Amino acid sequence: MNNVNHTSHQGTPESSKPSKPRSSSPRNSSPVNRTKAVEVAAQLFLRQGYAYVSMDEVVRVSGVSKSNIYYHFKNKEELLQAVVQFWIAQYESELYLLLSQRERGVEERINFFLELLSAGIESRNFEGTCPFVTLYMQAPESASLAKESISIFFRELVPMVEKLFQQGAERGEFRKGIEPGAAASLFVVALEGSLILAGTSRDLGIIEQSARTFCQMLR
Repeated sequence: MNNVNHTSHQGTPESSKPSKPRSSSPRNSSPVNRTKAVEVAAQLFLRQGYAYVSMDEVVRVSGVSKSNIYYHFKNKEELLQAVVQFWIAQYESELYLLLSQRERGVEERINFFLELLSAGIESRNFEGTCPFVTLYMQAPESASLAKESISIFFRELVPMVEKLFQQGAERGEFRKGIEPGAAASLFVVALEGSLILAGTSRDLGIIEQSARTFCQMLR
């Protein structure tokens, strides 16, 4: 997780404001506008910090009108929940794809997934190396739905990785007798640690090296 340097941005955190009433359907209130607003907010929250991004800034950067923004999201916490779901959908689609590609080696699939992670981190200039941890730490206590969604994602991530390690054991890539569930839990912890180190040192090689070392210990 990248630490957000709040002193580098002008202004102060956006204070809690009363929710605006959801307006009747404005012109062009299409799913495309909603998607655009979420994608922009996803980047702004990681780059500047959730508290330092206003709805007005999302309007300005996305080019989606304020009426459209408030038609889809009555407040910033609803937008945060949509951003969390945006990241979950991206990660889960890649993980499900890896699980389905049984013709490829498990370590090969893991390395491919980490290459995608690294490319995303580099494209964000190391802002929010793990979007989930970053957003969880930044979210206010009142954003309980977003926090719970992130917690559920991590709880469901371990069984998905467990299936991957089970495939590796069945294929003979890993030694017999390993506990796929325990290995999956340790792998997720190691991955999160490597993301933190990669972010603080700006060295993506740490992520690959950590995974390579982990797989070696399973052989």
